[in-house]
Amino acid sequence: METQNLDKLWRQRFTERIGGTDFDAGGDYVFTAMLEAEARLRQGNKAGEADSAVIALSVADPTDKLDADALTAGMQYYLRSSDATRYTDLRGARKCAGTIMTADTNEMIAAAIQRRYNVVTEQHGGLTSDWVQYSSGSIKGLLGKYLPAALFEKGGSLIFPSPSYGVIKSPINSAGIQVIDVPLTRSGSCWKFDLAKMAHVIKESRILMQSPAYRRFFMYANVPHNPTGMGYTAIDWRLRIDWAIENDVTLIVDEAYIDLRYNEKLVSVLQVPGWEKCCVVLQSVSKGWNATGLRFGYVIAHPTVIKALRKVMDGKDSGTFAPSIVAGIWCLLHPEITDVTRETYRKRHGALAAGLREVGFDSRMPEAGLCQLTPAPKAAGGAEFASVADCAEWLREKLRISTMAVKADNCSWLRWAVTFRPIPECALETEEAVIGEVTRRLSAAKLVF
Repeated sequence: METQNLDKLWRQRFTERIGGTDFDAGGDYVFTAMLEAEARLRQGNKAGEADSAVIALSVADPTDKLDADALTAGMQYYLRSSDATRYTDLRGARKCAGTIMTADTNEMIAAAIQRRYNVVTEQHGGLTSDWVQYSSGSIKGLLGKYLPAALFEKGGSLIFPSPSYGVIKSPINSAGIQVIDVPLTRSGSCWKFDLAKMAHVIKESRILMQSPAYRRFFMYANVPHNPTGMGYTAIDWRLRIDWAIENDVTLIVDEAYIDLRYNEKLVSVLQVPGWEKCCVVLQSVSKGWNATGLRFGYVIAHPTVIKALRKVMDGKDSGTFAPSIVAGIWCLLHPEITDVTRETYRKRHGALAAGLREVGFDSRMPEAGLCQLTPAPKAAGGAEFASVADCAEWLREKLRISTMAVKADNCSWLRWAVTFRPIPECALETEEAVIGEVTRRLSAAKLVF
């Protein structure tokens, strides 16, 4: 069979949930394409020439390394546990004398989260292993596989504040439920959407659709938020928990950035009484401990939810390599590391925001996270931009500065990540030198806002 005909045959076999015959024409998840573009441009870097360096301010993947002691703990478990290379399944790494594993994985997670947040549930006291489950795919695995399979039924609805981390709403993952995109709007430095208006939409939908499945509503609450950096205080969470309970909405709370809070008033939803009535909470050791590659996360929820997730997870996965789990547990036993990480990124945010303001951007320190948003320029270097995507491409191709394009609140924004590194081979020896080079290039670009 000719290659062209074979390609057509295979394309006809694909489902619409991944784009059908045009599945490879692009999509919302642009990080892979961004990294490929940066790698292509990086081939033009020239030794000792600062103006040749590709400066990556796009993908928010921490650049520092995980503490080596975490890996040492994993190796110690490997040497001492007879089960170190067997399936870990739902239990994770087991208790093992002579290692940090003084209990099984879920017990240790529950104890660590209890110590850190002083969690109080209204009916059951503090957390036990019945309230937590580690996830071999970290938060992304929970959003992309386990939660949709356990909770979603066709005919239900997912409220998705936009822009946000789109994994759970992707047609590949959403299990056929209706996705209701609700745009976030900015008021000063605060981003929000109208809860009262959303309650009305929910009520009207339930009147029209009588089937139980159609009455189920979920809301993805990515807080602290990516990409705006917005977070919630205890008062903010109280309002949203009460709203969710009143409207029978399940909140899927993604706290990937909970360890990178620069506003001291921000809290985890776990610190607000009543969270267990409506929340499924996702956390990981990725951002705060510089351990994104470890892929170790966990879910905290009422034991009934955990039972449902375990049933799904048991059929989809056999667990993670036990020494990797132990490295994740080591992180949870050392929360002080997140204090150092947070201060590192606080300083980078301040320096980058100052540099961007110097050349005309409206740049503000976020409340949390690894990114900051600025309104995008309308033109630069004599070129007018038809869209924010065109602006980001111009910055990347002409100035060799890579950022992400974002549409929000009917405006065009650029997302700047502070996870950049010095580029010594191009004579940019320090972080300050990198920001200085970004400022120099932008200053010469004749930006129009």
